[in-house]
Amino acid sequence: MKKTTVKTTPRFFLQLSVAAYFVLYGLVGIAYYDSGIASTWGRALVRVFGGRYDALSLIIAILTLISGVILALGLFLKIEPNLLYAAGLGIFIFWAIRMLYIFFVRDLMLGNFLVWLEQLALDLVVLAAVWLVTRKYS
Repeated sequence: MKKTTVKTTPRFFLQLSVAAYFVLYGLVGIAYYDSGIASTWGRALVRVFGGRYDALSLIIAILTLISGVILALGLFLKIEPNLLYAAGLGIFIFWAIRMLYIFFVRDLMLGNFLVWLEQLALDLVVLAAVWLVTRKYS
């Protein structure tokens, strides 16, 4: 891996923030994989498909962490664009499935509609940011 010149453009800061978010998301998932903090939807997802909860939530957290690290390293090191694209696409697919499950299967307008809509909008911003970063490498 060669070093590359760093250009501080808006896309650079977007990729840096997306990478940091998913690295932290993965770390929290690893640290709290068996508690309610990072795994509320994970337990329910395992119930739907059957299987062992501990392993699935830990695998998701590790993959998210690895993808975030790859996106972060892509800013400072010369990494194969296909690897960066795969990492971004993996996060995009994971986040889209997570959103479908959380907002439309588990909590379809549960409780206060405005709170539900605000959380949906926030997750859509994350999904759009991942899409923009991933398109850079396609």
